[in-house]
Amino acid sequence: MKIFLSALLVLLAGSLLAQPKQNSPYSRYGLGDPVHQFFAAQTGFGGQALAFHDPFHLNLVNPASYAFLRATTFEAGLYAKNSGYESATSSRNNWSGNLAYLALGFPLRSPINEVLDKTQSPWQFGMGIALTPNSLVGYNVSTRDTLVDIGDVQNTFEGNGGTYRFTWSNAVKYRNTAIGFNLGWVFGKNTYENTTFFIDSLPTFANTSRDDIRINGLLWNLGVQHDFVLKYAENDRDLPVRWVTVGGTAEGEHAIRSTADRIFLRSRGRLSNGQYESADTLLFDDGVRRTITLPATFGLGIQYVVANKLRVGVQYVYEGWSVFRNEARTNDAEFRNTSSFSAGIEYIPDYASYNNYAKRIRLRAGGYIRQDPRIVEGKALDDIGFTVGLGFPIVLPRQQTSFINTALELGKLGADSPVQETYFRLTVGFTLNDNSWFYKRRFE
Repeated sequence: MKIFLSALLVLLAGSLLAQPKQNSPYSRYGLGDPVHQFFAAQTGFGGQALAFHDPFHLNLVNPASYAFLRATTFEAGLYAKNSGYESATSSRNNWSGNLAYLALGFPLRSPINEVLDKTQSPWQFGMGIALTPNSLVGYNVSTRDTLVDIGDVQNTFEGNGGTYRFTWSNAVKYRNTAIGFNLGWVFGKNTYENTTFFIDSLPTFANTSRDDIRINGLLWNLGVQHDFVLKYAENDRDLPVRWVTVGGTAEGEHAIRSTADRIFLRSRGRLSNGQYESADTLLFDDGVRRTITLPATFGLGIQYVVANKLRVGVQYVYEGWSVFRNEARTNDAEFRNTSSFSAGIEYIPDYASYNNYAKRIRLRAGGYIRQDPRIVEGKALDDIGFTVGLGFPIVLPRQQTSFINTALELGKLGADSPVQETYFRLTVGFTLNDNSWFYKRRFE
């Protein structure tokens, strides 16, 4: 199992970095379209992650959750997304999809040894690593205008790329309180190209500017979770069966590095095949170092939990995006501070049913209202949607319960903006568990 998970993590990582080209017009602003860091299990009930912890599922958003793990857990997710874009004059539809995340987490104390030793320490420790997309850039937009004394002018805007995050998580728990931290390295490359064709000029000519921006830097965030136990099992005073979890995260303002290459060309004499007879380089900057400022954030969530039966949660997240600066691109949109609110529920009819598998399936639903930080042409972008999800338990060799989690998001971005996006996104996550890691054998 250990060898299989390690090999699979390496093989799938290359596929994750080869994200497909999307076509989202708003991804030209900032670092691209942001990618949320929660996994399929949390996505299914509204992205409830700040107060979420589970013995057999990972939660990258709040690193304190790693201290609650009771098995080594490998998570991999795939997604497919359909986006419909509509403006006052046109509309289009676009599909995209790929690997959504890869993660591995484990407790640093073996639960098997605790049972064999008949001791249970109030201290628990957890650790994990993850590779996830952080933002995605992909757009291809054309406009056409008629200018006085110039004639027809066509503008094309094209971009691609994205940033990714490699995260190392650590957590410690004493009794019912856990704290943790994420250290993440964000990296990637974005390419932006704008071309203006002066169609009616003699001779025909075009101006082209291209920016290649490579990004890398360190990110971090802290998390805390505390369980207020409402009821313990009657035959085990150390086993809670009903509790309320309060969780919070905080992240400071970050300054990460970028290296920019910029070129500006003027081409003349357009031929019948679309090429030009000559091109002059008017500007060329190579390897210019710049800084990108990312915002401080904090979030607070609460969940009411009945063990193996019910979860109900709400959470709030604030992000101070008004400080965002990208020195390598001065033509970005305006940015605003944002607030996001979500709520969700998870219900298990009968987790121990032996003759009715449907009763063991985890049923999830939720909704969210998220403010997007980008303001385009004076219009704010709000993301409103709801989610449904299912968690299918599967029993692997050695009786380890694992899961296949599905989540469907239906939403609308920018209802009052120049371009409205209506989307649905399906995420399928695979959660594989093994509690034999760090097991100390008594006899060989």
